[in-house]
Amino acid sequence: MLEQMRSRLRANKTFESAVERILDDVIALHGAEFGDIQLPIGHELVIVAQRGLTTKFLNAFARVDTSDGCACGQALRSGEPVVIRDVEEDLTYEAFRADARAAGYRGVQSTPFLTQNGIFMAMVSTLFASPHTPTEIEMETLKIYGRDAAAHLYNLLEGERLAKKAEQMRQKL
Repeated sequence: MLEQMRSRLRANKTFESAVERILDDVIALHGAEFGDIQLPIGHELVIVAQRGLTTKFLNAFARVDTSDGCACGQALRSGEPVVIRDVEEDLTYEAFRADARAAGYRGVQSTPFLTQNGIFMAMVSTLFASPHTPTEIEMETLKIYGRDAAAHLYNLLEGERLAKKAEQMRQKL
């Protein structure tokens, strides 16, 4: 599966199409109902691509930073994947439970995509209608794919600033 994901990713020659491909492949990898990709603007994350999420969700998570207790905020703070099996039971997610209920998800994972040199390129989140924890193999595959995807995105920028690209893509949502 990983080689197929890599092959599909490399076929995308624009930053925007690569972001869309990454999102579709990660949702498929996890068997998730929903997903989104956020890019950094300064110290915040903005959603630039999504599948199945409501306008209310997109507004609630329009800008996320390291002080936020949501999965992507925690992952941004730690630089590591964050898995919340059930948002209804997780104390750190309490402030976002109403948003989760309205959007129809119970489980969520957020994984930062960094290049080999540690350059943060994107946050990829998958959301599940029921409480859920991705398997170790799914998370290991995501980690490996994440490095490849981050490198591909970095190369596609061709000198453009990531924050500028993020703002352009966010405005098209």
